[in-house]
Amino acid sequence: MAFFEFGANRSIEGPAVPFPINARRGITIEPGEYAFNDYFVTFRTNPAARLSANGRYGLGDFYDGYRHVYEAGAAARVNEHLNLTAIYSRNVVSLPQGAFSTNLLSSRIIYGFSTRMFVNALLQYNTDARQWTSNVRFNIIHHPLSDFYLVYNEQRDSTTNAFMNRAVIAKVTQMIAF
Repeated sequence: MAFFEFGANRSIEGPAVPFPINARRGITIEPGEYAFNDYFVTFRTNPAARLSANGRYGLGDFYDGYRHVYEAGAAARVNEHLNLTAIYSRNVVSLPQGAFSTNLLSSRIIYGFSTRMFVNALLQYNTDARQWTSNVRFNIIHHPLSDFYLVYNEQRDSTTNAFMNRAVIAKVTQMIAF
């Protein structure tokens, strides 16, 4: 089923300490209370179809400035086992401390070996931070509502190809009935 939506979101954030919103450009958000009004329009074609598309445009407050968000994506259900998606997102931010744009390119591959075992891989590139991020999750459902996950995360600087962060994580959940 396809849909089209107009909407608004209201958010309030109150950072207690300064934090870098864009470390490469030295732009920092100061402590305080910030109220956001975000207005958007979004659409999505039928995600159950062999090929589908989605898009979003948003604008509104962002800390003590404003932001525009543009997003476009496509998905392909190759067969009953393999799904592919690609998304391009652009944030154009204007703050009193400076302005910047960030492009995020994302690709996801989901492969289901069976209804109880699958792998989900996400690869992202952030043009402003100049970083590659990857996340690969292997999941086995050993009983209903009980899973085993094996996850590999990696973050890499694209200019030097140096690792910034890497982790291998295992998680087991077990449903217990009372």
